[in-house]
Amino acid sequence: MKPEDNKPDIDNLSVDEKISLFLKKFANKNTSPNTYNEQEFGGGHRSGGGDFYDSNELDRLNIREYSGVRIEPEMYERLERLNKIAKSIEKKVVTKPEQLALFPKRDYKINYIAELNEAQYLAVTTVQGPLLVIAGAGSGKTRTIVYRVSYLLENGISPEQILLLTFTRKAAQEMVTRTKQLLKTYDVDRIMRGTYHAFASYLLRRHANMIGIAANFTIIDPIDSEDIIDLIRNEFKLGSKDKAFPRKSRIFEIISKSRNCSQSVRTTIMNEFSGVMDFMNDIELIAKTYQQYKQTNQILDYDDLMETLRDKLRDHEQFRRLVQQSYQYVMVDEFQDTNLVQKDIVDLVAGGSKNIMVVGDDSQSIYAFRGANFENILTFPETYPTCKVVKLEHNYRSNQPILAFVNDIIRNAKIAYPKQLYSNNPKHHKPLIAKFNDQQEEAAFIVSRIIALREKNIPLNQIAVLYRSSYHSNFIQTELLKRGIPYVMVGGIKFIERSHIKDLIAYLRISVNPLDAIAWNRILKLVPGIGQTTASKIIDYVHNNHSNIQFGSYENKKFGKDLETLGDMLNNLGRNDLNLPTKIDVLRDYYRPILKSREPDWELRLQDIEVIHQLAYKYQEVQDFLTDFALDPPSNKYQDAVKPLIDESEDQPVTLSTIHSAKGLEWYCVFLPHLLDGLFPSSRSLKSLDQLEEERRLFYVACSRAEEELYLTMPAYYSAWDNYFTQPSRFIAEIQKDKYTIWRPGQELE
Repeated sequence: MKPEDNKPDIDNLSVDEKISLFLKKFANKNTSPNTYNEQEFGGGHRSGGGDFYDSNELDRLNIREYSGVRIEPEMYERLERLNKIAKSIEKKVVTKPEQLALFPKRDYKINYIAELNEAQYLAVTTVQGPLLVIAGAGSGKTRTIVYRVSYLLENGISPEQILLLTFTRKAAQEMVTRTKQLLKTYDVDRIMRGTYHAFASYLLRRHANMIGIAANFTIIDPIDSEDIIDLIRNEFKLGSKDKAFPRKSRIFEIISKSRNCSQSVRTTIMNEFSGVMDFMNDIELIAKTYQQYKQTNQILDYDDLMETLRDKLRDHEQFRRLVQQSYQYVMVDEFQDTNLVQKDIVDLVAGGSKNIMVVGDDSQSIYAFRGANFENILTFPETYPTCKVVKLEHNYRSNQPILAFVNDIIRNAKIAYPKQLYSNNPKHHKPLIAKFNDQQEEAAFIVSRIIALREKNIPLNQIAVLYRSSYHSNFIQTELLKRGIPYVMVGGIKFIERSHIKDLIAYLRISVNPLDAIAWNRILKLVPGIGQTTASKIIDYVHNNHSNIQFGSYENKKFGKDLETLGDMLNNLGRNDLNLPTKIDVLRDYYRPILKSREPDWELRLQDIEVIHQLAYKYQEVQDFLTDFALDPPSNKYQDAVKPLIDESEDQPVTLSTIHSAKGLEWYCVFLPHLLDGLFPSSRSLKSLDQLEEERRLFYVACSRAEEELYLTMPAYYSAWDNYFTQPSRFIAEIQKDKYTIWRPGQELE
């Protein structure tokens, strides 16, 4: 038997077993960690940080080494159908202006041919019949819509006959304002434009008598909806002492998602909210009661507006014909983000004239979590067989090397309209990919590059760090704070402002200063049975007891045992013989059950506590740690006050943002951290082809935000619960290696 036949199966070992094997290997052979044999040690899986990773791994990336995603038989049929539609669009692409036989030649205020590129001009002037405009990232989508509205008005179309649907009021107003500036006329203000909800409200109120609804219905926002749900839950006394009942916001999210996806609450829970399966019947009861409550009280929530308008247009012929006659030219922005109900509304309104233009990019469909249906834009040619297609592929944002990279991302998509973005930007910066020993090293590199870019006169507000999940930014935020770089968070709460982080800091503050009434007030309310009045009395007791944390006099209270446990934990935190990481261990063990009882995503929040634990190794004293975090005053004030490197009067802040919140924006330089398989794409997405493809589109959106420089980084490893991630993202492994540059330690950058 060969010696390697006795070699353990590394991939099936636990993290601790891998570490033990690794240490034993090098202890016996006195081998440097930098020279280990990767094949002997499990094909690249790491056991920890330091210099244990293979610096040449990025050179050898091969997508065939990644686990696949199971595809069910019905998915194959769906893929075949959608790809057939996608590939057929080339036959529908417009190659010459289609309106010349419909609109007489005339002198225009705007020189459309001169001010638009060829594809934009075709989209603007093809105004009769259905039109699909596939607008790649940075291709001038808004400009095209603005000029199309102008073109319609210049050809005598009444503004009242034009309907412009967008996802934000701001987007609609921007388009109208720009059109007004082009034509120098206020007639543009008479165009019906805005969000789907605003459009629905207008039609339902205006024609209430015709369609049989009360004209004085009340519209409620999501916060009102959550309050009604909470009222129903309390009235029915739903809940359990043994397990935390889902929060009102989560219940509302489930109800809304089920309606946007046109499926039952039960199906929605089974498919996407399995964590609340135990409360299935209760949530179904709440959903049914919630709907009846609204009907009884003439209340419509946002989803009701959509469903009511869709149903009335579908079932009331007189109403439908009136609306169709009113709006002869329909334009829809960001069509890839519509849900099934919104698509039905668009089709019903445009069903008369069929003069409908939808604009969007299937490759930027990233909102399935809120009900957006990726197939709406893919199946437009199926819904409108006579449609024409225009592809906007000339990108005005990014340089060609970045576009070559993002083109490769979509080239690997299982379903997508064929498109090839190109640019006249002569800059030559290829995307740069780098892997680091750990998260702290990754963060240090990113912040160092930010400072270097500023030294090259790149404004800080032209730099962004985009991430898949908010916790991917924790180390970067800490590094920015440490170096005094101003930043603003978009699409999430700052790490040091999150409630569970503030809780942990409050415990630590008391261990340093037992007279800290603000911290006491926060943590005492986490003890069951203690409210504001009781908390105040306990704080006074601690103060009068010379800051001794002893709660024996409360032992007969219903909360006495929990209060005693809190006191023991705090006294442990105050011990001088424990180092800070050990104190964080003590605190984490105490706080975990509290977090679990209060937060449905408690496991995710534990990752933030792990960040605190790792950062603790850098400090000898708790006080120094607390000073650096500077949570009092709050972090945004701290950020405004500390300027060791940069005078903030000179600079706007760096942007830190979730990718979802960055859609439609752009920066000179973009950093994408934590690109490990299982983090991006998320490990949850690897169970479903649909979810994996949405992750790919999210990656495409992130990379296409960069104008000149794009950095893709990752730590050597990331450990979470029972998972251990070391492989670079499969999305990088799919990219042809000539499309990016690999950075190595010590390498000089421009």
